[in-house]
Amino acid sequence: MKVENNNNNISLISCAVRKALLVPVLTSSVAATVFVSPFSLAEEATKEGIEVIEVTSRKRVENIQHVPSSVQALSSKDIEEQGITNFEDYALLLPSLSFNSAGPGLAQVYMRGAADGGDGNASGSQPSVAIYLDEQPVTAIGRNLDLHVYDIERIEALAGPQSTLFGASSQSGTLRIITNKPDTEAFEGGVSVDLSTTNEGEPNNTFEGFVNIPVSEDTAIRLVGWSKHDGGYIDNIAGTHTSALFTNGGESSLVENNNDAHVEEDFNTLDNTGFRAGVKTQISDNWDALLTTIYQKQETNGVWYHDPDAPNGEVGDLEVQRFNPEEMDDEFTQASVTITGDLGDAELVYAGSFMERNVEFHNDYSDYTDYYSTSWIQYYGCEYYGSATEDCTNMMIAYNDDNEYKRDTHELRLQSTGDSSIQYTLGLYQESSSHDYRQEWVMEGLAKGPDFEQFGEPDLWYLTDQNRDDDQSAVFGELTYQVNDKLALTLGGRYYSNESSLSGTSGYGVIAPGFPIIDVDTSVDDSGSIFKANASYQLTDNRLVYLTWSEGYRPGGINRDETEVVPRTYKADFVENMEFGWKIMSEDQDLRFNGAIYSMSWDDMQLTRYDASFGSPVGLTINVSEASITGIESDLTYMLTSNFKLSAAASYNQAELSKDLSVGSKFAPDGTELPNVPEFKGNISARYYQPIFSYEGFIQATYSYVGERQSDIFKHSGGDLETDQREELASYSIANISAGIEADSWTATIYVNNLTDERAELSKGTASWDSTITVNRPRTIGVSLSYLFD
Repeated sequence: MKVENNNNNISLISCAVRKALLVPVLTSSVAATVFVSPFSLAEEATKEGIEVIEVTSRKRVENIQHVPSSVQALSSKDIEEQGITNFEDYALLLPSLSFNSAGPGLAQVYMRGAADGGDGNASGSQPSVAIYLDEQPVTAIGRNLDLHVYDIERIEALAGPQSTLFGASSQSGTLRIITNKPDTEAFEGGVSVDLSTTNEGEPNNTFEGFVNIPVSEDTAIRLVGWSKHDGGYIDNIAGTHTSALFTNGGESSLVENNNDAHVEEDFNTLDNTGFRAGVKTQISDNWDALLTTIYQKQETNGVWYHDPDAPNGEVGDLEVQRFNPEEMDDEFTQASVTITGDLGDAELVYAGSFMERNVEFHNDYSDYTDYYSTSWIQYYGCEYYGSATEDCTNMMIAYNDDNEYKRDTHELRLQSTGDSSIQYTLGLYQESSSHDYRQEWVMEGLAKGPDFEQFGEPDLWYLTDQNRDDDQSAVFGELTYQVNDKLALTLGGRYYSNESSLSGTSGYGVIAPGFPIIDVDTSVDDSGSIFKANASYQLTDNRLVYLTWSEGYRPGGINRDETEVVPRTYKADFVENMEFGWKIMSEDQDLRFNGAIYSMSWDDMQLTRYDASFGSPVGLTINVSEASITGIESDLTYMLTSNFKLSAAASYNQAELSKDLSVGSKFAPDGTELPNVPEFKGNISARYYQPIFSYEGFIQATYSYVGERQSDIFKHSGGDLETDQREELASYSIANISAGIEADSWTATIYVNNLTDERAELSKGTASWDSTITVNRPRTIGVSLSYLFD
């Protein structure tokens, strides 16, 4: 934290505290005394009070109340009670986490407001939040791994920089999905069925099951499988698209195309199937091994956005007009092995994971050729200087994207396990990842001739065909010294070495001035160190306060092109965090109150953007500016009675540029709000148990609120222009209710999700020709039945 910003930061923290404390009045008088959710803290409510779970946020098993850092977690019971099945479900319930999305598996994830609005380009900067599946990072640019959530032990959101333990891209936080492991203690299994219907859409169904089989005293197998179908709710309605043509030596004409072959009601469907198999075995008295394989295939058709503001005025609520196939196949396999050895007062752990992911994406791109805004496409695509041997017939464009991801990770760590006043974690980490991607913009009506076949394919308007390799190795560790019964001091650090390479080609399939074929074959090395310091003080057995200073980073990389504005490479960017937090539990475990106040500075902020003023036809990344983020996040759970639990969670962020941002023709002044994250996000939940005959009945209500956001960081295009180029994403509220009956071995639930049929704006098209808005699923009414056996 910089000295010159100290007074300003204190003022911002004071403002954040005051505003956060006033938030509950926005919900109800009952909520005015609390603001956190039962699920945001990942606890289970019992007759004896709130049972706090154990987490591994510091790579060791710890009581969540004893971890001196901001950790929010959803337990397996929370996941079940809230009906969580996918990324958007749990992202809504984690206040520190924000995202924008174009549909399933197409989200960009942010934490604590650290968002520049420019990531998502496969050749650009890495995400600022790392996503982990068990021990392996599965982070991908613009494509979050949307794992179907079933038989999951917990989901952890670690807010603030986590790079000392979790490495690159854990710059502003880390999201961890922890699966259930085989258990040698007992045989158990379960099945569940969920059937629902969506307002103005098709029915949905999910079938899931698991079985845990102890093979012997030392070995167990766990098998999990699922099949999910989400019906559509977006209609692709009939329409026409008019393109301008330049033929016969430059004569202008118009051609009209229709989408009759693609018209379909409720065309945005999702099918997700997968399985998980795990084997845990005791190798010897002191050594055990865990082997796990996870496979998932997610197929989508259609789009998850509508276009009620379309310029033609023909499209309404939950409607679009698309003129080419819209579909995506996202398939991944992960194999992992974890070997743990008991060395007495220490534990040695090896964790290795191997992942392959293939994503094929097809999208209609015809709006890009709109006659009034991009007529240069018609000129060069139809008859560049009259050189075509065969005139063009239409300007409709289809986009095809083929991706192959591979990632191998290896971690070896030594951890103390005894009762010594000195506790440590020491580790070595190595990762090799690659991304091969071919992105085609295909125009079947493109003029035919030698000047229109630079890549040997007559209909190819533009091509990016590249390979990206990102490797990292690191030495990391944390050392905690228990000064006395109350005070503990922790120092952590990581030395990292990164190597990035980019090779391949980008360019237009037509020969035209100013549109060269761009080839790249470059590598860059980067190394450095980051640190963390923490002091925690145990006021009582149930009350902890802590102070943390920490750093987070994401690596630099290579640009496909270099210009007078943008260099060939860009540097790593860093977040520096100062945080004060508290964790409080009442003596009778009926009340819990956790929270943190933080101030973060973001230096050498990376921005990836396609902008002609950068001097290149491709998207490029540049270190542009600095930003400051001040905020508060808190959660509270209160057992009003033994059968009535009330809880809430909230975060408030003031995230803005701390100096002017100027690049090319774009400009944003000091104080501009960072994009894609709300100033306020919160949720509140109540669950009430009531005996019904010989069963346990329950009713639950959950309300979530996400504040307004900006779609872009730039406010002006050069000079003194006052036109704000950003689009505002409206705030939204989602209310879910459920009721049901629990018995010893089965649970039956009826539910209504999105009770008020809210249209949440999850993202907006950023181009001048794109008026689409990604929305959530409309009101959905369903019933679920689950059965456990042993």
